[in-house]
Amino acid sequence: MQSSGEMSSSRNRRPKSDSLVAASAPAIPGYRVDRLIGEGGFGQVWRATRDDGSLVAIKVLHLELIRSRDALIRFQRELAAIERLDHRSVVRAYDHGTLADDRPYLVLEYIDGPSLRDVIHERGALSPAETVAIVAPLCDALATAHGRGLVHRDVKASNVILGHDAQGPRPVLLDFGLVKLLDDEGPGLTSSRSMLGTPAAMAPEQIRGQAVDPRTDVYALGLLVYHMLTGAPAFGGAPGVVQSYLQVHGARPRPSAKVDIDPKLDEPIARALAPEPDQRFATAYDFLDALREVVTPAERGGEVCALALYVEGGPAELAGAASIAIAAGLTIALTAPDSLTAVAEHGRIEIAALVHKLRELAGARIALGVSRATICGGVVDGPALDVEGWAPYPLNIGLWLAPELE
Repeated sequence: MQSSGEMSSSRNRRPKSDSLVAASAPAIPGYRVDRLIGEGGFGQVWRATRDDGSLVAIKVLHLELIRSRDALIRFQRELAAIERLDHRSVVRAYDHGTLADDRPYLVLEYIDGPSLRDVIHERGALSPAETVAIVAPLCDALATAHGRGLVHRDVKASNVILGHDAQGPRPVLLDFGLVKLLDDEGPGLTSSRSMLGTPAAMAPEQIRGQAVDPRTDVYALGLLVYHMLTGAPAFGGAPGVVQSYLQVHGARPRPSAKVDIDPKLDEPIARALAPEPDQRFATAYDFLDALREVVTPAERGGEVCALALYVEGGPAELAGAASIAIAAGLTIALTAPDSLTAVAEHGRIEIAALVHKLRELAGARIALGVSRATICGGVVDGPALDVEGWAPYPLNIGLWLAPELE
């Protein structure tokens, strides 16, 4: 886990000078703590190395909160929630304990990748196809959590890390500190609402202090999708009190009023953001299906044999690869800070010329292969987006070319 997300919105961030990091690093047996990678009002997240050489992220409660009942409950709930889940898009917990000064800590999986919030801040609005590709595994993770009696209650861009593993892109949901265990009869969190969530990411029932259920996370997914499609929070730009009022009483925001996308996307987002839970989609899957019906409509036609291009590299290599792909007639299907995937119907691209240009991308890892895809304008879906399905992974530096293209 590389970013801690916003562990609390009720406190200011602390400065992260080198001296602060050196002076404050906790001593934990079995781990070499090297640097601070995130901090909020609730605690700090440090990167550390285990004795076996693997990286982990260690979340440590602030010292001044060790006597806070709510803070300790949050730690306990996060651990309990993660231990209930075994999902590729949920951060994993490895260990937990207490420091010599009584601060509790959690040892979590270290995920090398940017937060979704940082990606949106850097790039602005994401395409509908890329938005659905990122949201789909998060919906599956939340549906799994709901099936185990968990409501996350804090789904937002800063709590999503865009990682990558042997299976390809891996969006991961973090920070289960506000999770509601629906079968938990123990004490609840009773501190201020600023401790229980961020106004811009809270459902109306959270703001009212009412009971939550899986539809609370559906509302948060609606906010997240709006943020991804437009590059801006749905009810952002206003003080917290005003945001809370708009969440409950304001008109439902329409993403097509801010960016050039299909207005049909407004309807599923407005339904996910309905003020009353019984007016929303019942499940995360229902919301995802409604998005897919617009972004990848059935009338686009069936799958075709597709030429698939995947490139990993730095900003310069990716900019060059994008220019080459677009000039050759491929559609950019997915982009990430360190990779892109482009697709075109096979037989419509001059392979030799494309290969010649791609070989000029020094330092990049490139795969050009053949798969299946459905292509409708700028929207691409299908097996071609799963790089491991048609190319070896991980890739070496240089160009890998499918045998049938040689």
